[in-house]
Amino acid sequence: MNGGEPRSEQAGSALAAIRARQAELARQHDVLGEADRALVEALTRAHTVMRDSVRRLDAIGAEIDGAVAGQDSLALDTPLGAREFQNFLLAKQREIATIVATAHELDRTKSAVLASLRAHYGESVG
Repeated sequence: MNGGEPRSEQAGSALAAIRARQAELARQHDVLGEADRALVEALTRAHTVMRDSVRRLDAIGAEIDGAVAGQDSLALDTPLGAREFQNFLLAKQREIATIVATAHELDRTKSAVLASLRAHYGESVG
């Protein structure tokens, strides 16, 4: 029995195992890189939309505050003035509802993205 052959086979087997592990680590690195990019995109988009939503809600609040402060000039004591003010408030309510619905939809879709990313991060560990 030649002692060189088994060692050569062992070295070849060890080298193959190292290469296989390196390939697996490279695959995991790629998966995590993609997950990181998706996470950054999801968080950036959510942050941008939420900032825009807050800005829009603040603007609506300012419009309503301005209308209430200037209600003397709106002739709210007349049927036409009261109806116009009611229509104004209904329009603002619709704008608010749209903003909230958009935020809710964003929450739903980004929650799904984050759940799928959790799976990617979980499978890459160890």
